[in-house]
Amino acid sequence: MKRHTILSLFLSFIFFLSFLYTQELPLEYRSGAYITDRSPLEEYQQRRSELMRRAGDGIIVLVGRGDDRGYGDVGTFSQDKNFYYFTGVEIPNAVLFLLPAEQREILFIPERNLPLEQWTGPKLGPGEDAVTYTGVQDIRATEGGEIIIDHRRRPVPAWREMLISYLQGGKQLHLILRGTESFEHQLAESLRRKVPTLRVNNLYDDLVDMRRNKTDEEVRLLQRAIDITLDAHRNLARIIRPGVYEYEVEAMAKYTFRKYGAEDSAFPPIVGSGFFSTVLHYDQNIRQMQDGDIVVVDIGAKYGFYCADITRTYPVNGVFNDRQREIYNIVLGAQEAVMRELRPGLSIFDLRKIAFNYINTHGEDKHGQPLGQYFIHGVSHFVGLEVHDVGSEHAPLRPGDVITIEPGIYIPEEEIGVRIEDMYLVTEDGAVHMSEALPRSVEGIEQLMKSDTAEF
Repeated sequence: MKRHTILSLFLSFIFFLSFLYTQELPLEYRSGAYITDRSPLEEYQQRRSELMRRAGDGIIVLVGRGDDRGYGDVGTFSQDKNFYYFTGVEIPNAVLFLLPAEQREILFIPERNLPLEQWTGPKLGPGEDAVTYTGVQDIRATEGGEIIIDHRRRPVPAWREMLISYLQGGKQLHLILRGTESFEHQLAESLRRKVPTLRVNNLYDDLVDMRRNKTDEEVRLLQRAIDITLDAHRNLARIIRPGVYEYEVEAMAKYTFRKYGAEDSAFPPIVGSGFFSTVLHYDQNIRQMQDGDIVVVDIGAKYGFYCADITRTYPVNGVFNDRQREIYNIVLGAQEAVMRELRPGLSIFDLRKIAFNYINTHGEDKHGQPLGQYFIHGVSHFVGLEVHDVGSEHAPLRPGDVITIEPGIYIPEEEIGVRIEDMYLVTEDGAVHMSEALPRSVEGIEQLMKSDTAEF
């Protein structure tokens, strides 16, 4: 390469770094955010305050997801759900300290790495802009550094060093410990080697209790995720016909998600036709749909980190045959039986018994046996920041819970699988059907499929 070419490239790189240093880009360009919508900062602050109230003393440590992508690496960063719940921050490699007794918050984020930003985009580093974006007043560099006080250089400890110093003073450590292989478990073990008297309290149950109780703002984000998912169902229902491939249906769902601002699918779309309608989590989506098939389409958008999960079953040729209609109506009847009983105090386990009893007393297989044996999964799960959100199936439901109701019948011998899934917000005296706008009846599904074109 000629010398003037090398010099030109070098000067271009220096110009880019100078641009990053001096250009006043909007904060959202430097936030590292993948979402188009989030809650007000006051909501995250209230959650942090509530967590401190529950802990009472000591130090709470919340660790965000790491991102070690280097120059030329391609990928998409996704923040840890619990960290995001308390911060609304998608900056990689971030750590939050909460000190209940002092009502203090310290957020650690990496210093800016301008050469890397040319590959991964501008990021916020410690400073006033980060304070404005996050609402946390005390923001420091994760790896520490130094400051100048009275013309003297003073070291600033990294977050681990600061944490060890707190714990050596006898403070209790509060972590959210989920599973046994998490980073938080590894952190606790490494800290015990430094502080043999360390006391660790697990805040996981408190987290579950808080995340189950959806605020109005969370319901807004969930409803938007649901509405986008319903639009996707409306669009894909109009392209389903014999000869179309399952992946075309999947593509229509993903296109609609992104068109309306969802950051991603909440889970890999399930588009199972023919025999594969009986495979619960079929994810290959490669089969060409045939006349006489039915197809189960289980999809959900993720919007502002909140997930939707909506399933419909469609006749590929636009009209259910007699047997498909019979099975479909039994599943629909089971769903409506659960809906009638849904209220605070029942558990998800109780709801499944209602659905099973309905299915097991309506209809038979080809051998004259009850259909309950073909209902092989749960009827409900919590939904929120995760599509299968935190919470036990044996816990009594409470106002503020958001759950699915999704009975199904799967008969491989007949190549008939039917699942109908909707989302509900539990209220004081029952529930709100959040996905009610999408047809569920046989007639409604067939009518939905009659339109010739999808909306682009």
